[in-house]
Amino acid sequence: MKTTLIITIIVAVIVAVGAGVGGFFGGKAYESNHANSVRNNFLRARGIEANGANSTNGQTRGAFGGGTFGQIKSLNGNTLVVTTAQNTDVTVTLSNTTRIEKTSTGTTADLQTGEQVTVAGQRDSNGNVTAVQVTILPASTQSASGTTP
Repeated sequence: MKTTLIITIIVAVIVAVGAGVGGFFGGKAYESNHANSVRNNFLRARGIEANGANSTNGQTRGAFGGGTFGQIKSLNGNTLVVTTAQNTDVTVTLSNTTRIEKTSTGTTADLQTGEQVTVAGQRDSNGNVTAVQVTILPASTQSASGTTP
């Protein structure tokens, strides 16, 4: 009888630990899928389509042939460095015709380190992007993307 009670307790502990671990990893998967869904819906609403429904490589493809999505790491003159969710730096070249957007049309002065941006433009053979449009994402989208520190 005592052995049966000990075995029952051990089995109950194993089941409880298994349920906890499963819940943790299930929650992480849900969070990741939700962040991707928010990002993809935001991009789709602006006519930019991500590389596949679950794209996580930080690159987007739209009417302009390429771009990137991530956090501004630095801005030096007309060169913007954007860090993607995969911690990859993409160099973006801004031109006089690059449109900077937020809730209203912006300027290069509106681009700040740490902000989330979506860049549409042409990607060259080195992976650098010549921007046609940069969209500064609202703060609510930044926290949903999971890439802000």
